[in-house]
Amino acid sequence: MTLQTFARPTIGLPTGMTLSIAIGRPGSSFHLESASSLLRTLPSVGDRISPAKLIEMLEALLASDLDAVARLRLLQAWKAPLLGACEDVGAHTGEETGERTGGFGSVFEGRLYRLMFRNLAASIERAADRQRAPDADLNAWAVRNLFHFFQHQIRHAARLQIPLPSGSWRDLHALSVRLVVSARYPRAAEGSREAGPEVGHQGVRSIELKYKEVLLLGLIAQVFVTAIQDHLNGLRTWAVETRLENPYGLTGQRGLWLVDLADDAPPCECTGPLGPDFRGWVLFPPEEFVRMLDSARMSEASERGHRVRAFRL
Repeated sequence: MTLQTFARPTIGLPTGMTLSIAIGRPGSSFHLESASSLLRTLPSVGDRISPAKLIEMLEALLASDLDAVARLRLLQAWKAPLLGACEDVGAHTGEETGERTGGFGSVFEGRLYRLMFRNLAASIERAADRQRAPDADLNAWAVRNLFHFFQHQIRHAARLQIPLPSGSWRDLHALSVRLVVSARYPRAAEGSREAGPEVGHQGVRSIELKYKEVLLLGLIAQVFVTAIQDHLNGLRTWAVETRLENPYGLTGQRGLWLVDLADDAPPCECTGPLGPDFRGWVLFPPEEFVRMLDSARMSEASERGHRVRAFRL
């Protein structure tokens, strides 16, 4: 499953971008028949489901040929037991104490967040391909939870001080290109005015806001690591004040925050000049947010210097 973009630059689309990025394909050994068989024998809604069983169910769903609506209905039903299972395994693996651990519980938790994200991404992609598109409420639920579960992934990885699974950021950037650009400027396929989805002003703001929240959280996680929770109070306000811009006209400028859509990474600060071949967005966080990051990095550098001097003594 891939996301295609036009070779011709589109308003709002990163200049010169010609990407075809794969949304994570199922990594399980399920064949289509065995996936369908498992999905026919699911636990009843409200049943307590083990993390291992949830992983099996999500892998089966990812490998199935269900349409977007059927997928999302199942994901809606599984969200509560999934979060409950993650809370249980987190409580037993240092969630409340902040203890770093690599036990089975933490592995289950990370896989559940990742699989939920991948299934939501697959459902949104199928809906975009017009395979029985969900109604506006169900589609909004899918988009909202896509970003919600990616935030869970960031917090989980930071808490354990481990990287996100390979491809996580690239998947997010790839799908966000479709969501942000199609929301800003509904495209007409083959010149048809009816081909693009109608997204109101609030829908555009909501999609971009959620993407910017995740991008800012990715920056916070790099600096504060296990102290993420202490720096989230202003996240939504910072996201509202953050601009996500096309790089056109910014070539040569220094000190920009870049979102490289081909890179499997969160945003980064580019100290050198922006090159003409950059493919991605330019992020303009509010000054208050940047000052917070700068202050934390200066404090870390100062503490590191003190430790070095103490060691030499």
